[in-house]
Amino acid sequence: EIEDGAELLHCSWKLVIGSTGLQDQMQSSHDMCKIVQDMADEIKLGSESLWWPYLKHIEIPRLSAMWGRAALDELQGLSPSEDATRHIQWFTQSCAGVAKVEDLDQETMHSLVSFVTRASEVGMVPIYDLINHHNGERNAKLSLAQEGVNLRVVNGPIQKGQEIFLSYGVKSSSTMYRDYGFVEDWPSIWNWKDPLSGDNFAFVLLPDGVATINPTKEFLRQIWHSHSNTDIQSSASSHMKSLPLEEFIRFAGAARNHLYGFPSTLTEDLLILEHKQVELAQTLVPVNSAYDIGQSVVLRTYILRDAISAIEYRILFKKALQSALASAENAAETLSEKISDREL
Repeated sequence: EIEDGAELLHCSWKLVIGSTGLQDQMQSSHDMCKIVQDMADEIKLGSESLWWPYLKHIEIPRLSAMWGRAALDELQGLSPSEDATRHIQWFTQSCAGVAKVEDLDQETMHSLVSFVTRASEVGMVPIYDLINHHNGERNAKLSLAQEGVNLRVVNGPIQKGQEIFLSYGVKSSSTMYRDYGFVEDWPSIWNWKDPLSGDNFAFVLLPDGVATINPTKEFLRQIWHSHSNTDIQSSASSHMKSLPLEEFIRFAGAARNHLYGFPSTLTEDLLILEHKQVELAQTLVPVNSAYDIGQSVVLRTYILRDAISAIEYRILFKKALQSALASAENAAETLSEKISDREL
């Protein structure tokens, strides 16, 4: 096992694409622009770049910012449909001085997505950015030193065979999906705006479908500082016990209205997803010496994969909201019974 506080990785400042030392930290939009542009320049150098052994292995996800209108429509109005291109708009307007994403060359686009999905607070740190995110099982943390960047064990020890996880921060599922291309299994934070009242609602989904509704900032801080699922579950239980009956009833009503307001049900979504996956399988063409995939087939593949990703995301949201609705209804029923007993 690796003991708590042990150093897992050291990267000298000269190997970081970004900050060059403790006195030169990434702080402004200008700094971030420079990192993206510097990395794009290094990618263009190819094998002549000092960072090429690192850069050539960076695989980027296909974020919603790269989708067409049809795939965004498959989100059925869910976030991040309204701000999917936020980072690209920032870069084109503030950094590149171009009007459209189509004006960005391939290397710059690759650099931008790599920066959005992998950069730490100091920029791009080789090897460090290969480590996955999980708030519930976080066991490593970045620290800065005079000589460079260190990755150390937290909440340890780390056992043999146990995966190393970082935290990208406590963020909503829509933000995680927009910025990183995935939704963490737990704790996942979901939110939506009720179109009837204009009120914002949120909930946190925990293992076994347990949901905590209308989380406070204090509860989210407890998630950040928790060392285990047991700690998070304990905080969730305390939070739910602190809520009044009216809040459960209000949440449940808004959740029902939201589920009924979608143009398709969860059952229908599962069938739509299945059909899209079959269509994708039929579209893919094996590549060999006697076969070339035409540009139209490649484009069709991207369109289908983007649509599938959007459908999978809305399925996750609807399943999560159903769990939150059940939790709110159960809590309301239990609290109503306690109130009735006290009145008797």
